[in-house]
Amino acid sequence: MKQVLVVFRLHEGSRPEAARLAAADPPFDPEEAGFKRLAVYLTRDDVIFVLEGEEPEWREDDLVNDFLRPALRDRLDEWRKLADVQTWPAQPIFFWEASANE
Repeated sequence: MKQVLVVFRLHEGSRPEAARLAAADPPFDPEEAGFKRLAVYLTRDDVIFVLEGEEPEWREDDLVNDFLRPALRDRLDEWRKLADVQTWPAQPIFFWEASANE
């Protein structure tokens, strides 16, 4: 499984609004969009979205460029008011997961 990170560098004073947006349900169905996992992390200065799945960078591009998703466009516009955005593909260097004891 691959990951893509979308990092929003928050503008000064925008953290409370960013926390509200980060806690909201996504304006799209992650599974329908082709993702296996979606996580949002909030730091003091950044909001980091971790999108996981097969070819997540293409799935993310498809979402952002889909003009038939007005709710997503509106949400992205909200984020753009709060932060600057950058996207990076990410490959884990180290990953550990406990085995499932079923």
